[in-house]
Amino acid sequence: MKFIKYLAWTIIALFVLIPSTFAVLVMTSTGSQFVIEQSARLAGIDLEFDSLDGNLVSQLTLTNLKIQKAPWQMRIESLTLEWQPSQLIDRAIVFKKIESRSFLFEMTTTDATSTSSDAIELPQIKLPIAFIVDDFSAHTNTLVLNDARHQLPNIDSRFDWRDSKVSIKQLTIDYQRITTSMTGSVTTQHDYPMNFELTWQVSNPIAKSTIEGVTGKSRIRGTINNLDALSTFTVPPQTDSHSVYLQVKDTLTKAPSWLAEIAINKLSTAPLLPIILPTDSPWYSWLNNSTLTLEATIDNQQAAVKNFVLSGIGNKQGDVTFNGVVNNYLAIRENLSAVELRGALTSSNLAIPTEAIGLPLSINKVVGTIEGSLESFQHNLDIDATYNDTLPAFVKFSGDGSATHLTVEHAKITSDAINADVTSTIDWASELAVKASIHSLTAQLEQVLKQPSDIVDKEFRALGELTYTKNRLSAENLVINWGDNKIKLNGEMTETTPLTLSLNVPDLSTLAISDYFSGDLEATLALSGNMTERLNIQVKEIALNHRDFGNWTNTDQGLISIPIKEPLATSVTSLCFTANTRRAPANLCLDTSAANSIQTTEVTGQNLPLALLNRFRESDVAERIWGLASLNSTISYNTNTWTLIETEGALRSERTILFALDEEISTRFKYWQIDWQGNLDRLETSITAELEEDKGLVIGDLTVSKITGAADLNGDIIMELRDLTVLQWVLPDLRYENAHALAQINIKGSTQAPDITGSVELAAQEIGFAQSGLLLTDVRIAAFDTPTIDNGITLDGQAQSGQGWISIAGLLEPLKPELELNIKGEQFRAIQIPTATIDISPDLKITLIDERIDVSGEVKVPFIRIDQPELAETGVTASSDVQVYKNGEPIREQQTTLYPIYADIRVTLGDDIKVSGFGFEGELGGSLRLRETPTRALTASGNISVNKGFYEIYGQRLEIDRGSLIYNGGPIDNPGLDLRVERSSENMLATEDVRVGAQVSGTLQEPDFRLYSTPAMPDSEVLSYLILGRGSGAATAGNENLQLQALILLGSKGTDFIGESLQDTFGFDEFGIDSTMNPNDTSFYIGKYLSPKLYVKYGVGLFEDTNTFLVRYLLSEKLIIETTASSEAQGGDIFYTIEK
Repeated sequence: MKFIKYLAWTIIALFVLIPSTFAVLVMTSTGSQFVIEQSARLAGIDLEFDSLDGNLVSQLTLTNLKIQKAPWQMRIESLTLEWQPSQLIDRAIVFKKIESRSFLFEMTTTDATSTSSDAIELPQIKLPIAFIVDDFSAHTNTLVLNDARHQLPNIDSRFDWRDSKVSIKQLTIDYQRITTSMTGSVTTQHDYPMNFELTWQVSNPIAKSTIEGVTGKSRIRGTINNLDALSTFTVPPQTDSHSVYLQVKDTLTKAPSWLAEIAINKLSTAPLLPIILPTDSPWYSWLNNSTLTLEATIDNQQAAVKNFVLSGIGNKQGDVTFNGVVNNYLAIRENLSAVELRGALTSSNLAIPTEAIGLPLSINKVVGTIEGSLESFQHNLDIDATYNDTLPAFVKFSGDGSATHLTVEHAKITSDAINADVTSTIDWASELAVKASIHSLTAQLEQVLKQPSDIVDKEFRALGELTYTKNRLSAENLVINWGDNKIKLNGEMTETTPLTLSLNVPDLSTLAISDYFSGDLEATLALSGNMTERLNIQVKEIALNHRDFGNWTNTDQGLISIPIKEPLATSVTSLCFTANTRRAPANLCLDTSAANSIQTTEVTGQNLPLALLNRFRESDVAERIWGLASLNSTISYNTNTWTLIETEGALRSERTILFALDEEISTRFKYWQIDWQGNLDRLETSITAELEEDKGLVIGDLTVSKITGAADLNGDIIMELRDLTVLQWVLPDLRYENAHALAQINIKGSTQAPDITGSVELAAQEIGFAQSGLLLTDVRIAAFDTPTIDNGITLDGQAQSGQGWISIAGLLEPLKPELELNIKGEQFRAIQIPTATIDISPDLKITLIDERIDVSGEVKVPFIRIDQPELAETGVTASSDVQVYKNGEPIREQQTTLYPIYADIRVTLGDDIKVSGFGFEGELGGSLRLRETPTRALTASGNISVNKGFYEIYGQRLEIDRGSLIYNGGPIDNPGLDLRVERSSENMLATEDVRVGAQVSGTLQEPDFRLYSTPAMPDSEVLSYLILGRGSGAATAGNENLQLQALILLGSKGTDFIGESLQDTFGFDEFGIDSTMNPNDTSFYIGKYLSPKLYVKYGVGLFEDTNTFLVRYLLSEKLIIETTASSEAQGGDIFYTIEK
């Protein structure tokens, strides 16, 4: 019975308790957790997780899972497994879902060198049951290998593994900018045969390029031991297809081989250019329309470029073609002689962008070759070019080279502009070394640069050797000539043998840098140090001779030390110059030092001649300065941040004289001094000046805070002057007598909104203006701040001139800016020169508001006397919008007013207006309204009339019966004419009862001249009465020429009429108006051939009482005798003509 009892309990345990226990373990969360932990313990794996949801029968989710076994560990933020245990009955493990989030695999490797050379054997895998995954997802994956973190792609897949065949139904890989979708299969038997199809897309594949994406397809066939892969792709928006083929063989053996082929078909280079070129570069536009075609192969024996073509370059659609091969390139580290190379380069029709090189250069053809090994190869390059579309140029390079050096044995340039023969070597075996031997080099710069300048109108020549090695330059008899200028280099930049640079410029003005750049310069410098750390320049000798600045030479051999990486920390030691002046020699010294990124510079000077400033004055300005000044200044700044730390200094002169060359007047300063101290946070300045004989004193100080921003201002200026001739330095036209000026000015606020208060007063017994002859007496002018208006300045002034007066009163607000000014006066003498005296009575208002100047009011002119003014030489004045150039440079700066001017002024002539000149004498009257705007020329309305007057020419007096210049709102330079002149009756024969005259109408630019008479008679008869006082029948030979005097009244249209009349009446062969550069020499002449060989000519001066008689006689075809007689001189000439 006991046996049956034990058997029953055994059956219950096997069929009830054990299955129940297993079900409890795998179908509950607690049991599943127990099974997982025990399984990990048995496998020797450390397993941790924060929570477990679900069970092993249906779906299980683990959070913050950590699995670790040296040398690797794995962490998963969330892992979800869902499988179907019932499929085990069908011998299949089926996962409906495997989902991983934030997967991290970390592994530390140890260095190990494998000594095995055996071939790799692939494991033969055949699963006893099927493994099926319906949904596999792994996102946010990371690999950490030896502390280096690598982002892994996101993977989504569906696959099944039955027996030895893995079928990938769908695999999607998303990694950064790459998205790939793949299907196919692989068999895990033998060499693992496989067959895959891929489609892929790469977004923004290349940084800085404008390629938005590349799409392609790939096909992978073969086995792991012998694999073929073919990819085709396009680069939108282009539709051309490109391909890459890869073949790998014997990958499982000790000697694998591979072959790669690439084919690029007319790929646009435009999207790739931003990688290497800025978009505003001329090279960018030069290459923007080009295309690239490439056929290349590479295997484990050679790399070959079968065809490289870059076409469509520049505006000539040029091209560059290259093909070449490198054999045994894998032996580059072991045996350079085994690495063989061969290449050929051709190019044509390359129009190099002028903006890039500054030269108009076109390359017609390029042929280049290279052949040999990396131990020794030969190279050759021939270039056929055209410069400036007309000048041919040929360049030839040839030589040898290796992996460590390149030699150009013959570099020759042949052209009309440049000819050169140079040999050079570049070696980089241990460090960079360059050597160039210039056998000959000449350049005609005017043909190369094509600029109309004296700088380039010289021949450039060079000869000698130049070497760069161990970061130092060395030269052997290197001579560079530029016209008469010469530079010579010799030495090695070492302490014992420095590189000596000798410079000789016999005429600085030939460099044409500026008008002040003149004289001659000689300098000798010694260079040592190196080009990467510190460059030392010892100034051995400098001699500058300048016609205005004197002869300057260095007194000590100063040293300039430049740290290459921090050039702002340059130090200068004992660099002093002295000038040989007439009195005490001038000295100027510069010393700098650097410590802890602080640069301190000290500048000192003694007996500095202030007369050097005269060189910057205009030649027609008489005012000059003389004196000596001393300078002591220091400045410290941070070389890292380029910020000012501290500056202080003083500029002082014990005696300075301002004087005028054309007058015996001068202003003498007893002394003056300018001081400053501070930094960018606070800078304090002061000025003190005292005139000799207690004639004046100026004291001022100004403190500027926070200079880098809206600087704060605080200062005062006090001035008392009893000698205003000092102002002639800035106002050279003025002269003063018994003048006195007082000023007290306070400055506050900021540079953006200054607050200036105080007053300025000027009083003078007389102030004269040299140009206009104006003399002001009892002058009083004052400017003072207006308490009721912020930043307002009240202006007030009075002066007398002649028998009248003038006053100004107004308000100026400079910060807005706004101005209101009233000018009034009575019989004020505005002009007083020997030929003109003018009094005015102004009542004008001038305003400045909204950036516009308005001038309105009236100017009455009660008195004018103009007597025989000189007729100045005249010409056409260019408009303000015309720019005149000489040699490509503007010779006249554009001068425009700061604000547009709108003027509306009435000018009224009084009762005492008399003008006398050029035969006219009369009294004028009338009124004009003048208007001007920025967009319209000056116009006038009204008229100017001749109240009484006559015109007299050579004793013939013509009364002005009526005379008016009429303005109807048009331009002021073209008024209407209404003039009528009549011959005085007392100048006519008593027996003649006639009235004759001339009437002029039309406009000044197009006058209409007509003769009239009572009784009516022909124009030729009227002209005779008008000029001679009698009819033409009574004319005599002595007064016939007097008819010509009428031409002064006629203008261009009248000249034609009179000329025809003279030809008809007298039969003249030649007549006209002749003049020299002086308009006063203008004369009218007539000429007639009395015989084929005898010619006579008679001229009458129009503005001066001169008569000229000329006789010319032709002795032969080549010999002419000519005599001239006038009221001023007599002479004769003999002309002999030689024909070439």
